[in-house]
Amino acid sequence: MYSRMSNQDCNCADLAVDQATEQTPESDSWITERPVTTAELPEAVAENMSRFYGESINSFDDMIEAIRNVVEGDGIAVDELCHVEGETPHYATTADETYYFRCFYDGIALAHLVDEPVEVRTETPTNEPIEMRMSPRSDVDVTPSDAVMSFGVATDSDVPAGDVPTAQEVYGAVCPYVKAFRSRSDYERWSEDVAATTVGIPLEAGVPIAAALTAASPSEVGE
Repeated sequence: MYSRMSNQDCNCADLAVDQATEQTPESDSWITERPVTTAELPEAVAENMSRFYGESINSFDDMIEAIRNVVEGDGIAVDELCHVEGETPHYATTADETYYFRCFYDGIALAHLVDEPVEVRTETPTNEPIEMRMSPRSDVDVTPSDAVMSFGVATDSDVPAGDVPTAQEVYGAVCPYVKAFRSRSDYERWSEDVAATTVGIPLEAGVPIAAALTAASPSEVGE
């Protein structure tokens, strides 16, 4: 989702998904509680995230804090997103520039880092388009309106128990499972065949998570 390394190291491509083995579907992999950041994660997702991040993860707020620990507590900046040179299906456009990313969620993060409207476009795992229009002072407009997204962690990620994962390990174990889908049923079909514990939410509900990941830390605000 983000990079403090070179683009060559920012390898959050879909290899982990392409090579995945089938897992048992999770019947409780959909979050309905709001606000989504405080919602309790499904047990299997919480356990796998806790193992991966090396700390107790019970909610999206916990996940946000764990990811910020990977980047030493700092908010993510524009140049630290997972940029790609050349075109990809995942991009965001401002009035003056188009940014291409490896992961569509970087486009949502970008919208919280620039003080102007941003249009985000991505494709689902089955190559169907999804668009978002976001601005600092208006609601998020998603097309189609029923679009959803996923978060997850690979079940076979190799991080020693208790260790904080590196950014590179996050790219490999997390980024391939941050996906957008045109409907909940599309997400549920996809989730049946990936070697990861995943959770699904409406795409619009995932926006506050990006806001929290990009927010400046109290020390940065005071500088």
